[in-house]
Amino acid sequence: MRRNRFIIGSTYGPHFGSVYQSSGVVLGHLMSRAGKVTLPGPLFVTVQNTLYRNWGTRVGAVEIGAFLSTFVVAFLTRRRGAIFALSLAGLLSLAGMLLVWAVFINPINIQVRATTSESPPADWALLRDRWHRLHAIRSIFAVVGLGALISAVLWDCSR
Repeated sequence: MRRNRFIIGSTYGPHFGSVYQSSGVVLGHLMSRAGKVTLPGPLFVTVQNTLYRNWGTRVGAVEIGAFLSTFVVAFLTRRRGAIFALSLAGLLSLAGMLLVWAVFINPINIQVRATTSESPPADWALLRDRWHRLHAIRSIFAVVGLGALISAVLWDCSR
């Protein structure tokens, strides 16, 4: 039993930090909506460009790390039935998060970053609302993925 718990810990443990951080960042974006929706265009651009200036590289590294470590877990559990299915669900959820960011959110980030508070985008409110809706979609992927990975560990521990 001890050996099994060591294997479980060494398989799942190292990657939970990055998966948890990724989920937290996405949920943080979702929770910030209430405050940002009240901002006028110039202040919205200032806030976005100030808060998220270097997030792409830092948070991107965490999210890619979460994806890669979850890929390793899914690979290591590939012959373990439900545990593999749950790990794969976590992996696909993280892939969905990354895809939504790369295809939809990053272009918005680039467009807003190219402007200043003196000249916000003409459609800044539309961009803001789309940015928050897309992060809401990412938060669903994050919660589903984290839940699937936690379920995989609990399933494995119960055996």
